[in-house]
Amino acid sequence: MTKEEQLSIINDAIRQTKNNLKPLGFNLVFWGVLINFMSLFHYFFPSIVQFSYYSSTIYWVSIPLLGMIYTTYYNINSGNKIGYETQLSRVIRIIWGVFGIAWISIVGISVYSRINPVQDVLFLLALVLIMSGSIIKFKQVTLGGVGLLIFTLYNYYSPEIHLLLVNVIGITFGMLIPGLALYFQNKNE
Repeated sequence: MTKEEQLSIINDAIRQTKNNLKPLGFNLVFWGVLINFMSLFHYFFPSIVQFSYYSSTIYWVSIPLLGMIYTTYYNINSGNKIGYETQLSRVIRIIWGVFGIAWISIVGISVYSRINPVQDVLFLLALVLIMSGSIIKFKQVTLGGVGLLIFTLYNYYSPEIHLLLVNVIGITFGMLIPGLALYFQNKNE
């Protein structure tokens, strides 16, 4: 097998994975909308979300856990419809699975340490988006992750912006816009 044939096989696998990543686009849009809604609701109605010491933690853990259950169910059904899994889509699934475990760990540590997990979760999310976008060679997802990373790092050193607004801006540019681009790119092919 020549180098050109090997490269052709690799590029075909990447192209096929991109075409089969409509669920990733849906997931990015779903989480972008959900987290933005939750952030804005918390920002505009803090007395509802923070009515007791742990109510904010319950709000930020229970709703995303329900979202994780829903997206896991969606992804399993989507995978069953496709009928097979490429190595690249398997890698993406593993990366996002590890993100879910890391998210739960960060939240648990934050509750125990009584610190706000938003910046740490956004930093982790930025890295996962950069990895995912780089692996599937979809620059909108990669650029969304880079933008989210820059925004998160800026906020570590200049924390004057309210963290819930940081969440909205970061998630919009890091997940929602790239997710829409990925979802509609696959839909049109």
